[in-house]
Amino acid sequence: MNPPSAVDRVRAMIFGPWVAASLYAAAELRIADLLAHGPRSAEELATAAGVKPDPLRRVLRALVAHGIFVECEDGRFKQSELSDLLRDDIAGTLRPTVLLYGGRALWAPWSQMLHTIRTGETAFSKVHGAELFDYFEEHEEDARIFNRAMTQGSAAVAEDIVRAYDFGRFHTIVDVGGGQGLLLARILGAFRGARGILFDLPQVIEGARAVLAERGVTDRCTLVGGSFFDAVPAGGDGYVMKWIIHDWDDAACTKILRNVRAVIPLDGRLVVVDRVMPERVADDASVRFGLLMDVNMLVNLAGRERTEEEFRRLFEASGFRLTSARGTMTGLGIVEGVPA
Repeated sequence: MNPPSAVDRVRAMIFGPWVAASLYAAAELRIADLLAHGPRSAEELATAAGVKPDPLRRVLRALVAHGIFVECEDGRFKQSELSDLLRDDIAGTLRPTVLLYGGRALWAPWSQMLHTIRTGETAFSKVHGAELFDYFEEHEEDARIFNRAMTQGSAAVAEDIVRAYDFGRFHTIVDVGGGQGLLLARILGAFRGARGILFDLPQVIEGARAVLAERGVTDRCTLVGGSFFDAVPAGGDGYVMKWIIHDWDDAACTKILRNVRAVIPLDGRLVVVDRVMPERVADDASVRFGLLMDVNMLVNLAGRERTEEEFRRLFEASGFRLTSARGTMTGLGIVEGVPA
């Protein structure tokens, strides 16, 4: 087979959003769950999903062409290795991620990217009239999808993070902005001598109780509600932040990190889990994804993905000294700092 031409490659980029939109429709309608027990016709699927059979069949055939589903000889549809990841009832499901990034909240702002480039303001605020986290306070269903996607994302990378960094050195680990607690639960499960403090907005950490109980670490973890812009809990010797710093601009990050600096002991350590971007673009799948995520931060938030040098400057402005920045197998970076 000949490699795709330059025209084919650019066309694939142009029409890529159509694939994403079709994928979102299939995830919203739970088509993968409906196919979990065997092939079904478009008519059967449409009846179960409450939609029209002909439009659904056409969307599914487009997804078949991209390897998401399989079309049988008799015209019925069945699962593939890819569509299995859209099931809601399996570990590692990507359905919450599809619903988050394919839903209107985060999808619509991309059409206003030029507004961001011209003004420096987020496209999200132009479309929705509020910044993302303020928007979530008023839209509970979107917030629920976001929190579930973050928990699913944490599940995908937690093992890698635990393998890549020695959390066993800490007596008490404070997970700042720890969401529903999956990463902290995994850390406490691996390091039985440690205790944890899960810190996030009160409405967010309520969802953590079931996660912590399921993993048997409730008795070693305290839940504290609050905003990291106001203060963070004292009492830890390890302060962890995963996918927090990249959400904010340097001024906001400095405020968050200074709040950590105000309570961390002199022998404590700050552990930031975020992508560490190269100084120059490399032909690497992880780098390509990281650069697209950087644009997502530009469009939907006021944050950014950072290089090691950018982390160093941020740490220094906040009273920390960067001691290491290492990569992990999943492409995330672990950036460590100590009080300066």
